[in-house]
Amino acid sequence: MMPFSMFLALQPALQREWTLSNTQSGWVSSAYFGGYMLAVPLLASLTDRIDARTIWLAACGMATAGAIGFSLFAHGTWSAAAMQVIAGAGLAGTYMPGLKLIADRLPHLPRPRDVAFYTTSFTMGSSLSFWIVGHLGAELPWRQAVAFSAAGPTIACLLVWTMLRAVPVPRVVHHGAHWNAVFASHDTMRYVVGYGAHVWELFALRAWVVPFITFCATVRGTSSPLAPATLAAIVALVGVPSSMLGAELTAHLPRRRVIISVMLLSIGASLLVAPSARVSWALLIASVCLYSSLISADSAALTSGVLDVAPAASRGTAMAVYSTFGFAAASAGTFAVGAMLDLMGGQSTASWTLAFAMMGAPNIIGALAVRRSSK
Repeated sequence: MMPFSMFLALQPALQREWTLSNTQSGWVSSAYFGGYMLAVPLLASLTDRIDARTIWLAACGMATAGAIGFSLFAHGTWSAAAMQVIAGAGLAGTYMPGLKLIADRLPHLPRPRDVAFYTTSFTMGSSLSFWIVGHLGAELPWRQAVAFSAAGPTIACLLVWTMLRAVPVPRVVHHGAHWNAVFASHDTMRYVVGYGAHVWELFALRAWVVPFITFCATVRGTSSPLAPATLAAIVALVGVPSSMLGAELTAHLPRRRVIISVMLLSIGASLLVAPSARVSWALLIASVCLYSSLISADSAALTSGVLDVAPAASRGTAMAVYSTFGFAAASAGTFAVGAMLDLMGGQSTASWTLAFAMMGAPNIIGALAVRRSSK
């Protein structure tokens, strides 16, 4: 996850250096998720035909190449976006294929608690990425900070290569059978829609939290009590206990009820963040952390849900559809928030209130979709 924030953590500085508008900055941010969206249908679905370990190792190489390429060749919107696409494709071959890699080596279907451990590793990795890249960027030229992020997937590749053995994968008559089975599963597609709403919100917040904190310092006339990159890491990190709690609730309450309740609460929390900027730093940080925790609370429930309802022989393809739709929503949400900020001027509490409302609004669609699922 180290290259995850190679642009996000440095966004204010790079936006000034490259004279980017919020919309252009949104293009660069969303390109990472766009690369994920383009690559995951192929990479995740291949895990139904070949060992996910092979896909995972190759994808780590792409993530490393994206980070090194960004440090060497990024000079503006399109060059930076191109490297983001490559790094995002690297994530496409490690995140959901990584869950399949684990599932193939377990004697049973992963439980919500198991999935929560995995999904929170994503949150911890992205949080540390914000913190490490942000602080290195404050001490070193930004290109060196980004180059350092390539060490993460390189080390990860060595760990998986040396610690996990290959496993055989059952063969099917033709690859199209997996796709047909997944699209014919109405419950699978309902969870796909729910995940799209979840990921739209999750990554829109992570993409714009550093610029928002920078805006708040301007509004309040005082610097943030912590560096924006540190606050961004904390905001992401609160998702770890939240996701674990959501998984535990799912073990004791109906999954659909947990997901729908969390999504509706998250909409309300999104409307409280921007107005709190005018009250105090303490209230602002608390409101952003509350919103982030609610966003993450249904993560494990959604992912364990799609594993539960997907056709057993086609779970890799189900995860491909799940991730493709989700990260298409992530790319769209990240860009849409930037466009909204440009449309509204981006330098007022009202514009940021609308931006946060745009983050949370798709939860209405997500909640309605999950409500129609059979379990």
